[in-house]
Amino acid sequence: MKYFIANWKANKNFDEAKQWVNQFLKIYRPKTERTVIICPPFPFIPLLHQAVNHLKNIKIGSQDLSAFESGTYTGEVTAKTLKGLVDYVIIGHSERRKNFHESQDLIGQKISLAKKYQIEPIVCFQDVTDRLPNNIKFIAYEPPWAISKGYEDSMKTVIEETPETVIKVKKKLKIQSDKCFIYGGSVNSNNISQYLKYKEIDGYLVGGASLNPATFYEIVSQV
Repeated sequence: MKYFIANWKANKNFDEAKQWVNQFLKIYRPKTERTVIICPPFPFIPLLHQAVNHLKNIKIGSQDLSAFESGTYTGEVTAKTLKGLVDYVIIGHSERRKNFHESQDLIGQKISLAKKYQIEPIVCFQDVTDRLPNNIKFIAYEPPWAISKGYEDSMKTVIEETPETVIKVKKKLKIQSDKCFIYGGSVNSNNISQYLKYKEIDGYLVGGASLNPATFYEIVSQV
């Protein structure tokens, strides 16, 4: 199974989100060998959940969740709130660590709450010095120098990593075979074929190249 995770980050309005999913579903052809996980901004999660809920191989994920379970935390979106709407959540993304100063302890709290409410965490790390919990299935390697270069037109390709160097990182971490190792660098339709040659990489966290449904499907359709 290969996983393709679309991280829209802080992009799109309601009409654009609706247009994206409508266009994607027109061209999408399901395959048992792959799972697509779409992670839109919070307000669009119900829209996409309703649109793809009947499809076996498309899931909805959240880009983050609160470190609080419930209560007087205005503006927070909790795991309890998200239960039933999403199957996955991205936790510890480098942009969260950098821009919101998320600590390892905070990330651990989010992981615990996600698991409590049956949401599968996709836990991000930047290098081999990051502490990774043992009780997670999805681990996403996202070197910060290779993020946000998967341009929407997928023509301006900047490859900071090679599949071989990504696999070396996995080997250094001694990740067990039951884990899913996700690459979160700048994957796009030009370079995805290089990475798909290696069975050691189980999936891809796609940023800018996921904002256009046709471009994202170019990546997905190669499996």
